[in-house]
Amino acid sequence: MIIMQAVQFSGFGEADVLQFVDIPKPVPQPGEVLIKVAAAGVNYADVLQRKGTYPYPVTLPFITGYEVAGVVDRIGEGVTNLQPGQRVMAMIPNGGYAEYAIANAAQAIPLPDDLGDAEATALLVQGMTAVGLLHTGQYESVLMLAAAGGVGSVLVQLAKNQGKRVIAAVGSEAKKSQALELGADVAVSYGDADWVQQVREATDGKGVSVTFDAVGGKVGADALKTLAVGGTGVIFGSASGEPTMLAGQQLVGQGQSVRGYTLFADVAKFGAYAGELFGAYQAGHLKLPVETYPIADVQTAHRDMESRRTKGKVALIF
Repeated sequence: MIIMQAVQFSGFGEADVLQFVDIPKPVPQPGEVLIKVAAAGVNYADVLQRKGTYPYPVTLPFITGYEVAGVVDRIGEGVTNLQPGQRVMAMIPNGGYAEYAIANAAQAIPLPDDLGDAEATALLVQGMTAVGLLHTGQYESVLMLAAAGGVGSVLVQLAKNQGKRVIAAVGSEAKKSQALELGADVAVSYGDADWVQQVREATDGKGVSVTFDAVGGKVGADALKTLAVGGTGVIFGSASGEPTMLAGQQLVGQGQSVRGYTLFADVAKFGAYAGELFGAYQAGHLKLPVETYPIADVQTAHRDMESRRTKGKVALIF
């Protein structure tokens, strides 16, 4: 039996529940590939899973992480689209915080030579989510909450490349400059009591076509007040841990709508979304801000993300 190292938690709690363990190296089954992990993406969902507050409970002990980039180590029976030694990125159900991870071969995407492993993780869940969100409708103007985060930093750029007016909302003054550097027309902080009014003033009082919200709670509810007549609120997460509450009647007079979005309803479009992201990156239209942590500092990475000290994508390096 070959042993590998992984980071798992056997109980829910703060970042110190993340512990290194030795476990058997997995073997790819038919239709699967084994990836030697070079970088694993960190998402806020990982934090929620660790704390035991994720909407879909996990079974302990658990190895979190659902984005990896690295090299194909072995292929399972029937796999013809990939070969050992090939660099790939892949979304996986879990198990990314480990030296090796199993992926469905159909969902492992070959990487271009000029794209680094850590940067590749920014194109997976968060990058593809940004693409998917923009495909939910035809919008002239966008309000992006958590615009300095993983999804936000990609979406701001893509939306601007499409000629949309982009208003970035962030959690602190310090993150405004990053959003503006990525191309946002206006940046506001929802730490300001009048941030909703600032957004409306930035649109000459008309409001925005769409709000993209993964924050929730009061911030998410306030964001809906920035919508224009006929505007759409798209909710794709709740990092605040609070639901987005609204009175349905507030939508009626303005003909507005609110909908949910999850990337995992678009599995059949992953290849197309990745192609769109690769194209934007190779054309020089997409920067990928990434903060990297050695895997030995996984607890620090979680603490920094949980306290909103990170910007852009966060990746663990092996």
